[in-house]
Amino acid sequence: MTRTTAQRTHSVRGFTLVEVLVALTIFALLSILGYRTLSSLLDTRERMQAQSNLLRDQSLLFTRMEGDFNALLARPIVNGDNQTEATLRIATAQLADEASLRMTRAGYAAAEGVAAAPQRVGYRLREGNLELLIWDGLDIAPRAAPNAYIALRGVREFRLRVLDTRGQWHSTWPISTGNASDAPTMVALPRAIEVTIAVDGAAPIKRLFSVREVSGV
Repeated sequence: MTRTTAQRTHSVRGFTLVEVLVALTIFALLSILGYRTLSSLLDTRERMQAQSNLLRDQSLLFTRMEGDFNALLARPIVNGDNQTEATLRIATAQLADEASLRMTRAGYAAAEGVAAAPQRVGYRLREGNLELLIWDGLDIAPRAAPNAYIALRGVREFRLRVLDTRGQWHSTWPISTGNASDAPTMVALPRAIEVTIAVDGAAPIKRLFSVREVSGV
């Protein structure tokens, strides 16, 4: 009635070296695939975040510009060279610190103090950044520099065009036809302003802003 212990139990053995190496190889391959997948997901998320930030910054910039154009005031100023400068001035910047766009705008209705007063503001492209310029007052003292704030980074092109009341496009404002009767005034405004901005790695974006009739101060 008795049987040997060897007949009642199964033999137990360990893993061979080959089996251990195969298991380690499979684990290593799965780890590499997992790392690459995770790295790809992180890179994709980073690119999407960068694109989202760019779209947000562009939207904020165009919203700011629209607010500036809607708040235009018929108020020429005296610049740092003691010359009268038009309410709206658009020119091709010749110097790195020169603003391509300058304008007189009303203060903010909900603001208090300096922000509630009329302002002289501008925009310039400098060292790859589009900067918002705000002067301390309307009439500019000699050698007075504006306060500069970066509105958009990585900008390779900032171009402006104006549509006059006759339906013609110009790259500067004010304009003169050469006739004394058509000489521009310091408060004359165009019908619309076209803004083109090109950011590194992206196609240029154009926005057209209509210009309404403005009041003086």
